[in-house]
Amino acid sequence: MEEKVLYVKLPENAQYRRVKITEDGIGIVYSEDNMSKTRKEIIMTRTQIPKPRPLIGAKKVYQKEDVPYWYCRIKNGRDELMQVYMEDLKEEDLLYDFKTGKERKFLSSKLKKFKENVLIAIANKPREGYRWIPVFEPSLDGKNRLQFVKGKIPLTGLDIYEWKEKISEYSPENESQFASKNTYFLLLLRWLKDGFASLEQLAMHSEEIGHFKDSENAKNNYERTGERKFGGLYGFAGNTRKIVISEGLSAGYLSIGGMYSIPGNVYSLSTVDTIDSYYVVGRTSLALIELI
Repeated sequence: MEEKVLYVKLPENAQYRRVKITEDGIGIVYSEDNMSKTRKEIIMTRTQIPKPRPLIGAKKVYQKEDVPYWYCRIKNGRDELMQVYMEDLKEEDLLYDFKTGKERKFLSSKLKKFKENVLIAIANKPREGYRWIPVFEPSLDGKNRLQFVKGKIPLTGLDIYEWKEKISEYSPENESQFASKNTYFLLLLRWLKDGFASLEQLAMHSEEIGHFKDSENAKNNYERTGERKFGGLYGFAGNTRKIVISEGLSAGYLSIGGMYSIPGNVYSLSTVDTIDSYYVVGRTSLALIELI
């Protein structure tokens, strides 16, 4: 029997993963971890965010080539922060696909919960219309204080009281505080609106956009700060779970997202768990902070 070969051209910047054989036929499994140049250009063109004032202690604000967001540096240029602009975010950004205009379907329990959390966040946007968050996960400097720099082991293992103290001391002139659950989900909506991530990647399976057990080039441990970038931030998607504040709960704190040791479809980027005690120490969790 004569052998024949069927060639399949993968999309731009796609990475081959494996062959999948099912009753329906043979499929090529691939990932699109790196955003194509064309897609970046579209995002940069359609997303216009007004230039903000810099944080106290920062000399200027600036943008980068790969994202339409604004940045500044404080602590004498050591720590870089990104502004999460929220003023233009609305329900339509969640409910309709910006590329097709079609209404999104929220059929699974994870998608329904994601929709609920985002709608709550939209209804409770901060009056300033923005928040600043660090580009890198936190670590400690030589004086046992928070820093946000590359190449460090992420700071985990602190309880809520210890985090509160370090966060309040970090930048009181910029009202440094625990980031809220609403800030977290408004950032996810920002990425959805701007086309950086799909609804499924945010709510169902996040291994393609962060560091999870089943991600490309996954480690069996934490990645150091600054190793894996997505949406203008390093280490936000996966690697460590993020502790945020939420009103109306017994302890008032939540652990959100996934981590390096769990698959991205088990603990996606939008997975939320309640922290029952201020003394709970999260071995794979660290605080997300926000500044005004």
